[in-house]
Amino acid sequence: MTEQRICKTCGTPADGSAAFCSVCDTYLGWSVNASAPEARQPDAAPRGRVGVPGGAGGAPPQEPDPRVAQQREARPDRVVVPVASVKQAEVTLTAAAPATFEVDVKNDSTIVDSYTIQAADPPPWLTVTHGEANLLPGVLRTVQVTFAITPGVLAVAQRVTVPLFVRSGVDATRATPLSIVVDVPRSGPAATLVARPNLIRLVDSDRGSLHVQLDNRAANFARQYVLTATDPEGVVRVEFVPAAVDVPAGGSAEAEVRFAAPPPPPGKDLARQLTLTATDSEGQVGVAVTVEQSTSPPPESLPARIRLEPAEIAMADRTTAELNVVLDNRGGHEAVKFNLSGRDPGNQVGFRFEHARVAVREGSLGYVGLVVQTAPIARGESDSRPFSVVATTDDGREIEAAGSLELSAHPDPITTARLYIQPEHLVVKGRKGKYAVDVDNRQGGEPLQVRLSGSDEFGRARITFQPELLAVPPGQVGRSIAAIDHPRPDGGSSSTRQVQVAATSLTGSVDGRATFTQQTNSYRKLWAVLLVLLGATLLAVAAIGWAANPPVDGVTGAVDRLTSVGSASDVQAADVVSVTTTVFLGLVLFSIAMMLLGLIGAGRLVRVSAIFAALWTGAVVATHPVATFFTDDPLGSVPAGLGLAFALPGAVLAFIGGILLKP
Repeated sequence: MTEQRICKTCGTPADGSAAFCSVCDTYLGWSVNASAPEARQPDAAPRGRVGVPGGAGGAPPQEPDPRVAQQREARPDRVVVPVASVKQAEVTLTAAAPATFEVDVKNDSTIVDSYTIQAADPPPWLTVTHGEANLLPGVLRTVQVTFAITPGVLAVAQRVTVPLFVRSGVDATRATPLSIVVDVPRSGPAATLVARPNLIRLVDSDRGSLHVQLDNRAANFARQYVLTATDPEGVVRVEFVPAAVDVPAGGSAEAEVRFAAPPPPPGKDLARQLTLTATDSEGQVGVAVTVEQSTSPPPESLPARIRLEPAEIAMADRTTAELNVVLDNRGGHEAVKFNLSGRDPGNQVGFRFEHARVAVREGSLGYVGLVVQTAPIARGESDSRPFSVVATTDDGREIEAAGSLELSAHPDPITTARLYIQPEHLVVKGRKGKYAVDVDNRQGGEPLQVRLSGSDEFGRARITFQPELLAVPPGQVGRSIAAIDHPRPDGGSSSTRQVQVAATSLTGSVDGRATFTQQTNSYRKLWAVLLVLLGATLLAVAAIGWAANPPVDGVTGAVDRLTSVGSASDVQAADVVSVTTTVFLGLVLFSIAMMLLGLIGAGRLVRVSAIFAALWTGAVVATHPVATFFTDDPLGSVPAGLGLAFALPGAVLAFIGGILLKP
């Protein structure tokens, strides 16, 4: 069994063949310390530091020896900051060649210490390794440190100061700061230039575009390239957006390429080789692009045409018109120059072109203003005057467009005017009447000014107008009031005459006719009625006077006596006369009634009744002397004569009234 050794520093037992303490790395020397308080089992796993679980064997950690703690308290500064220095100030580092430099490390501690050399906050591309740094107390050793670029990580070309720390393995707080300058030089090939696409086909177009990519992923430094393009013919115009491209280290950048190339002739194909070049301070890279152009076959060339807008021009009451001459060269493939002129078969139209010579580009229309003028026509007439416009090219070819002027002149407004009199038949009962006179100019195209005048067929009426002068706009009707004055006709009669009204302008006149009838009231019937009534009244007065006197007054007794006699010899003459007189008087009264009834007729019944009334009156008067003879009454004739003075005038008046009742 190998002898155990006890560390004098921490009291940890160690194998007899161990040169250093497994806990504090103290050199154990070559003698065996048999006075250790306890020995570690040979198969026990090395213990970690105080407070740290044991090794892989999984044994529970041992309690620290109290003597170790006492020794540590007695010697608190056993671990001090190492003394370290870098032998060189700068290293050069590349991806292919790591940089190695030396660091001198001295252990000023009283114990053996294992030192680590670390970079403080190193960049992600830097990997730091170093050789063994376990030093005995007071020992100075040169440790080799290696800087390498982490695989897969780009180290951009730069010059950077990397801070280092030489740190104690026993106490991590004991560290010495160092620094070294790391120079990562520029490395990597030139960027590659790629065109997408590298074959471009243009059909009936002279413009195209593509993109170029500058790939700098293999280099660790940024580049700036200026883009240019060339073609063998030197006819392609190229624009780069942008013209200068900044490509980052380890990256790529793109630019747009716009170009314009003259197209080949119609129906032809053409291939152009375009070389794109990117140039920086170290040189240039390039890429070739092929541009294939093709054009469609040319369309069939059509001759130029000409037309007038409008071709037919309506000219009402005017002699000048404007139109456009349209030159159509849309079917042509080259510009055409024209000389313009006008033709007039009747030599009645004049032409004034805005431009007598004009050039029309291919595929376009040309417009030229034209003013035509012609001689006027008579009023109310119309005429058609044909003409044509001729366009002559420089090679003598002519194209012609026909047109026509449709002339019309409105007639004199007086020739289309109409005069209307309202009412057409005016009936009045006095001297005066009024007509409405309308002058109709709705068919006229110009204002109409007329003076009104009027007369009747016999030249006796006086006619005045208000207003006498009428100005009628075209399309309207003017009105004037005509007042007519004519003497009345005889009473109970009417008079009818024709009235003529004329509207006269400077160039003509128009007239109208109406009928004027005057009627006067007739008092004949009134007089007839009054006369009949008066005559009937006089007859009635006479009849009443007769009825109150004999022999009529005693007719009742006479009738009784006549009806009571037995034979004719007993009849008294006085009684017969009394009855006869009474009968005649009744006939007079009946005639009066018939006269009154005759008032509703044409007077014939009145006249007949008046005649019979006169006859019956005479009969009554004639019976009075007879009655007086038989009765010996001397007063009987007095009433009869008095009644006759009333009766006869009454019958005469009634007869006259009957005559007046005749139509």
